[in-house]
Amino acid sequence: MKYLSYFFYIGWHWGITMAFFIIWYEIRGEKYYGVKTIGTDDLVTHLPAAELEHASMYEPVNYYTGSWLLDHVERHELNTTFLDVGCGKGRVLAIAAAYGFRNIAGIDFSPKLYGDALATAAALETRYTGCKVDIVCADARKYDIPDQVGVIFLFNPFDEVIMDEFINQVMESLIRHPRPLKILYANPQCKQLWLDAGFKELDNFQKLKYLKGSVLTF
Repeated sequence: MKYLSYFFYIGWHWGITMAFFIIWYEIRGEKYYGVKTIGTDDLVTHLPAAELEHASMYEPVNYYTGSWLLDHVERHELNTTFLDVGCGKGRVLAIAAAYGFRNIAGIDFSPKLYGDALATAAALETRYTGCKVDIVCADARKYDIPDQVGVIFLFNPFDEVIMDEFINQVMESLIRHPRPLKILYANPQCKQLWLDAGFKELDNFQKLKYLKGSVLTF
């Protein structure tokens, strides 16, 4: 039933071709990664209106885009910490674990989604030997980026107001501990802010008009 509901949701907003494409990947991805993260959540029932002003509703990144972005991770980067900003129910955390990351972190400001991500994290630590997944319920503007983070994943989690402040947190981390850093950015609506901060675009894609991704490096 969830697949059918999500199919109609996508079809209504982005067309029937997109709906068939996404649902095919959803069915395969949920089974392969062993998670249940499909669906949407407008967050209005469990977050104050003031916090929703700059946030995006919960909708997991589609598996096609997620995989395309993770394919750009280099072997040595698997030894760093992977951070998913706006981790939701933990879909990308599961993809990261499957790709070989063993130190994974996720943040989300929704207590409800945080609870779902905790359950996903526990399952991943059981499934993948040596995997440690740390989930925090936090405001990205106040989150201190761990020095070990080498890859950050974003699926358009908030608008440019919050993104600008989050980038400041990232830059403070890089000043404190200079290192290479890669940004995997799905639906990169605030990409220019990263470029203005000194990041360079390594690669990007666009498919079926609406699916977009960008890989940025520093």
